[in-house]
Amino acid sequence: MKKNLLLLVLLLVSTATFAQKRSFFQLGLKGGANLSQLRTGSFFANGQYNGQTLGQNLEQSWNSRTGFVGGVWMRLGRTLYIQPELLYSGKGGAYTVQVLDASGKPMGSPQEVKVKMQTLDVPLLLGLKLGPLRVNAGPVASLMMGADETLKDALTKYTNSNVNDTFNKAAWGYQIGGGLDFGQMSLDVRYEDGLSNLRVGNFQPNVTVSNPFQQKTRNYQVTLGFRLL
Repeated sequence: MKKNLLLLVLLLVSTATFAQKRSFFQLGLKGGANLSQLRTGSFFANGQYNGQTLGQNLEQSWNSRTGFVGGVWMRLGRTLYIQPELLYSGKGGAYTVQVLDASGKPMGSPQEVKVKMQTLDVPLLLGLKLGPLRVNAGPVASLMMGADETLKDALTKYTNSNVNDTFNKAAWGYQIGGGLDFGQMSLDVRYEDGLSNLRVGNFQPNVTVSNPFQQKTRNYQVTLGFRLL
């Protein structure tokens, strides 16, 4: 009897120790939605191109794009943790175009132009776990994907590139948010804002303008995760 009791205690201790070690490292999948808004800088507010004026939408308008976001996450730590992720992210937004006639007068009503883009996002978050609740924040690097580029092609392109080249091509931002863990599932809500431009350039080649075309995005993100390990 004593021997069986001792074996049971050892089994419970070893199981608890294994579970504690296991909880230090977690790996899982996640998927959800981005609600993103496009910020285009002062060029769209004041610029003119080929007889058209371009006006920026209200930054806080509901004229947003909903896109899919999903990928892999990893968590290192218990109460205080680091969480790197690799995500495919659909982003975008809209701006308005007012067509002008030869004399510069508006023709018809302004037209809405929707912009869609896809990026590979790499957040690196520092988090604090308070029971089932979590709070986290950190930088995120976004790498543009071509319109017809597959996820596999984009990963191959960026992983085969020089680290410095990949670093310089990234647009940088930050994420801040919180989450709730329940069993192997997790729910996360985040706010993301861009600090650098996803795209910068001019509409007309070899012509320099004082306010070049720029694109930044602001995202509200909701995801549901599943822990594999």
